Amino acid sequence: MASSNSKSTNETARKIFKILLSNPRIKVSWVKAHAGNIGNERADQLAKDATQHWQPYSHTKLPKPHIKGLLRKRMLEEWQTSWKNSDTGRKIYNILPSFSLRPTNWIREDVIFFSQHGPFPAYLKRFHLSDSDYCSCGGIGTALHYATECIYTVFPASLAFNISAS
Repeated sequence: MASSNSKSTNETARKIFKILLSNPRIKVSWVKAHAGNIGNERADQLAKDATQHWQPYSHTKLPKPHIKGLLRKRMLEEWQTSWKNSDTGRKIYNILPSFSLRPTNWIREDVIFFSQHGPFPAYLKRFHLSDSDYCSCGGIGTALHYATECIYTVFPASLAFNISAS
């Protein structure tokens, strides 16, 4: 028996030998095979099942890149679930319902516009940096207001037509 040899090069045998040395209550003895010993018959059956169904037991470690890949995948799944079920950031969620770790190549102005975190009266009032959330035209000063309806910032369609027609 390889496990009884303390000089064995088999790693599993050496581990078994160390366990046997550190646990004096464990006794190892020879048992005649197929003699009706219930424990031995069961061990024999388990050994046969293991060889037929090929469920190897291995002490090999998984490569670090594989483990990192599994952890990364799990982290991204949890992050996506959290993003989907969150109450915050819904304006950005409507634009980017799923995320990636790859850069979006957005320019600064796009980030300010879509996040609405910029020099807009509504944003400044929300963080108590201004007393009013109104634009000087009278509307609520959000990024969308300035882009679509504010009389001071919206480019008149008639001017756009005249410029392109000339």
